[in-house]
Amino acid sequence: MHRRTSRFEGEVAVVTGAASGIGQATAVLLASEGADLVLVDVADTEQTQALVAEAGTRAVSCLGDVADPGTAERARESARSHFGVATVLVNVAGLPDIAPEAGIECVDLERWQRVLAVNLTGPFLMARALLPGMRQAGRGAIVNVSSMAGRLYSLNATPAYTSSKAGLLGLTRHLASDYGMHGIRVNAICPGSVDTPMLRGSLGGPADGVAGDAATSRRRDRVAAVRSMTALGRMATAREQALAIAFLASSDAAFVTGVALDTNGGFYMA
Repeated sequence: MHRRTSRFEGEVAVVTGAASGIGQATAVLLASEGADLVLVDVADTEQTQALVAEAGTRAVSCLGDVADPGTAERARESARSHFGVATVLVNVAGLPDIAPEAGIECVDLERWQRVLAVNLTGPFLMARALLPGMRQAGRGAIVNVSSMAGRLYSLNATPAYTSSKAGLLGLTRHLASDYGMHGIRVNAICPGSVDTPMLRGSLGGPADGVAGDAATSRRRDRVAAVRSMTALGRMATAREQALAIAFLASSDAAFVTGVALDTNGGFYMA
């Protein structure tokens, strides 16, 4: 694969949610620009590893749930033992938490805690594990994948999802403030609708009590509604989100920190 740039030459990046969607696209893009990768996911990352190899760099898998503190610790040690200190962290892993109705009465405590554990505590644990190494190296970049829901609210998900993504923006700002003097930048992107397996699974199906032709029709209607409310008239691709992530993680954004970058095609403008 022809290397477009070498912005991440010699860098070690940890990407969570790397088995598919935005996480996979990000891992492949960073690899194509020189980074070695630690791929974190609850699912098999074999396909992503193969794509990274095609891009000309190396990757190791770290199988685990980001809500488990041990996963972050294993990711840190995998980076150190295979490549060196991780200086880039991209927190993509998340739960969509789609429900037939988004009212708080449909969210039990267990569900609330699980969504926050993955979407907010997971990035906290990853950052806590990797920031000391970045500080020692005197540089680093973290990019958190929040959501338009964190800036506004979610059209399809429960209050737990919206709260987790808003909290992630708070974590982003706080870490940016705490670690900027150590040469570490912390930013976030806020996607709207992205054509990924997670989104496709959220646009109608068994969880809605519908299946077959009815589910297909519901998905079509929801996709049309999203497109009609987006200035660019379409959903994003995972690669488009990865391009924004790579910018924020790179030296091209050397004076950018604490930012929530809206990558939603004009669905939400601020």
